[in-house]
Amino acid sequence: MDLYDLNFVEHIKVSRNNHGQPIGSKARVLAGNLGIIARNTNLLLINFESWHHIHDGNKNQVLDNIKERFALEVSDNYVKKALGKKWRVRSCSG
Repeated sequence: MDLYDLNFVEHIKVSRNNHGQPIGSKARVLAGNLGIIARNTNLLLINFESWHHIHDGNKNQVLDNIKERFALEVSDNYVKKALGKKWRVRSCSG
């Protein structure tokens, strides 16, 4: 399934296990999308020393963007932490 083949109202449902972690093939689609977003300097700036210094409003805007395509069973906090990890890897390597 390609994320961009969906029509505007379709959402990819991401299920979670009993630890609150995303599972299944849809979890891989979510992880890939988070990686794309972490590399997009229009969405997440890299001129911060730490993920914690990025404004919450910016993080929430990105989360809203994710929720436009995904029906998440995982918590918002989980998604933000996963995004933060991908942002750190991206900002340290580039």
